[in-house]
Amino acid sequence: MLANGAGAAVALGERECSIQRRHQKVLEESPSPALDPELRGRMSAGALAFARAVGYRSAGTVEFMLDGRDFFLLELNGRIQVEHPVTELVTGIDLVREQLRIAAGDSILPSNNLFHGHAVEVRLYAEDPRTFLPQGGRIQRLRLPDAIRVDPGVEEGDDVGLAYDPLIAKLIAYGPTRADALDRLRGALDETEVEGVVTNLPFLRWLVSHPALRAGETTTVFLVDHPPLSRPPAALPAGPWRGAWRLNLPTPAPVSPPDLETAARDHGVSAEQSALTAPMPGIVVKVLVSAGDQVAARQSLVVLEAMKMETPVVSPYDAVVRAVHVAEGDRVAGGALLVELEE
Repeated sequence: MLANGAGAAVALGERECSIQRRHQKVLEESPSPALDPELRGRMSAGALAFARAVGYRSAGTVEFMLDGRDFFLLELNGRIQVEHPVTELVTGIDLVREQLRIAAGDSILPSNNLFHGHAVEVRLYAEDPRTFLPQGGRIQRLRLPDAIRVDPGVEEGDDVGLAYDPLIAKLIAYGPTRADALDRLRGALDETEVEGVVTNLPFLRWLVSHPALRAGETTTVFLVDHPPLSRPPAALPAGPWRGAWRLNLPTPAPVSPPDLETAARDHGVSAEQSALTAPMPGIVVKVLVSAGDQVAARQSLVVLEAMKMETPVVSPYDAVVRAVHVAEGDRVAGGALLVELEE
């Protein structure tokens, strides 16, 4: 939406952002396949009422959770968001320019909230395509498509560090229909090449071809129902297991939690388990044990930080710490030896 702080405000349509990892979006599109004109109108009216109530000024995004035909307020993002290009492509409005115009006191552009075509964006990250843990390294080769809009943040030869978001580029495809936009994006991802650093490119190629995405029936639990790079189902489930009603099913019958100690004894202790390594590149922010300490299963031993996210490295079983190979403040590579254990 755009608002001038004095009551004038216009809605520019919605963006569908349900597919997320670590509560961060990986694919965005506009318009949403989940909305019809009546629902879109109610949602837009709610966003504008909120903007006027708080005297909002500038471009902004009101986020809602959709449950059937009901929607619930999450937050107001008072800034340009990463996925703003999809709105620009379907409305023809330059949102950054409109922010500057509003700041200069100019009038807000009129909007009839009509979409022209369809746009889809994916975020190309330096991260593991299955675990989504951030990765670092030097980009030795970078080939980005030129048939669609690409907003890159790096060039060939640049280093991708761990102190900031490891976003490499945004790829945004536009087409007259949703199917056309997805097809163009799939072709663009096939042309994309990145060498020297691990990226989520295999995941993005898997995602844009997934039948649930192509059918427009994804929810915020998409990556729980369909683990990354898993074999897509031959057919989507029917009835209440589809769409936004996924979380409205009766609660499953309670079951006992797994007994971690029994599981550890049953599987025994292996040489692999005795050497704990870094699951990703990062900085050691906490060392919680010393050589000779007795530790319990699931006890945190070391905490790594990468891209403002802390990841504990835990003991897989009851053990004694044989050696600690890192200190707080150390920068470690993925796979680096952190702690050795013994029974």
